[in-house]
Amino acid sequence: MAGRFIISEDGQGGYRFALVANNGQTLAVGEGFPNKPACVNGIETVRRNAPDAPIDDRSGPQAPPDAD
Repeated sequence: MAGRFIISEDGQGGYRFALVANNGQTLAVGEGFPNKPACVNGIETVRRNAPDAPIDDRSGPQAPPDAD
């Protein structure tokens, strides 16, 4: 298994999901959703649309690696 999605209540009456790796590390967190079905739909959207998504790095020039 490649990890799991965890749904939780956000304390404001809404729901969020997190994608968590097998080692417990949180890999991604979804936005707040107004209800659980919308949250599940958000998970399904990620599953459907991003299995092979490329990386679009818009962070600017990268610093050179440290020379040790």
